[in-house]
Amino acid sequence: MARIAYLGPEATFTEQAARALGHDGAGLLPCRGVGEVLRLVDEGRAEHGVVPIENRLEGGVTATLDALADDVELLIEAEVDVEIDLIVAALPDANLGMITEVWSHPVPLAGCRRWLAETVPDADARPMSSTARAAADVAASGRLDVAAIANSLAVERYGLVPLATGVADTVGNRTRFVQVGRTIPAPTGHDKTSLVVYIPDNRPGALFAMLEIFAERDLDLTKIESRPTKHELGDYRFFVDVEGHVADERVADALAAVKRTQREVKLLGSYPRLGEGPAVPHDRAADDASFRDAAAWVAAWRARVDGA
Repeated sequence: MARIAYLGPEATFTEQAARALGHDGAGLLPCRGVGEVLRLVDEGRAEHGVVPIENRLEGGVTATLDALADDVELLIEAEVDVEIDLIVAALPDANLGMITEVWSHPVPLAGCRRWLAETVPDADARPMSSTARAAADVAASGRLDVAAIANSLAVERYGLVPLATGVADTVGNRTRFVQVGRTIPAPTGHDKTSLVVYIPDNRPGALFAMLEIFAERDLDLTKIESRPTKHELGDYRFFVDVEGHVADERVADALAAVKRTQREVKLLGSYPRLGEGPAVPHDRAADDASFRDAAAWVAAWRARVDGA
């Protein structure tokens, strides 16, 4: 069994993310798409998978979100973000004046639109399945008039030479990647819980009622994103990231309320989150104790009901 499947081919940003998560090359299995990565893990043919889930400029990666919601029963176990540092590269002996075509994934092509228009205005943009595929195909083409927009790992691996670096129109673009599997890591005190929620119906205040559950428990939502359910036009579900771990009583209380009041809820994982911890961390033990005490107080009164 492969240890970790990832969105390939070799030398993609996803491979960079897998390596950043501590996985070396020996156990890495490149796959042709997000669906294949998740399916291999779901079927037990890979232990973990790494896929992109959110880009700073483009937002959520819909293929990943929809597959986690609809197609597999997997959990997010970890996350990492990778800087999208784009390089225009070609075969040795090429130069920018020769370039008539630029190959890359559609997202980098769109993200470098201004640079392309100003630097190689007559070059045609050719979409590819990934930046790594673009680099591999340029290397195999033998042509000096084509270039790839790719990362440094792909440029080095396929023997290309950089013609320009830092070509993205927006500086500092990053993509968040997640590792998926079947486990829920132990709480660290700096965690995130992800879920997808289907609200009961499309009526005024329905979304607010769901959000209020978290607000009442002083839980910070770090993300909320809507996606169509694909069942009927106008029917949406909401992908929610909430600060905290399912093992925390406060979070567990909120999840129970969401499960009780919403049409359907699917937990997508509870795992360490990126970034530094809060300046004044919550006292988790005291916080959990207050929720247990409140539940015990109610239980004591219910026990005194006649006939109970």
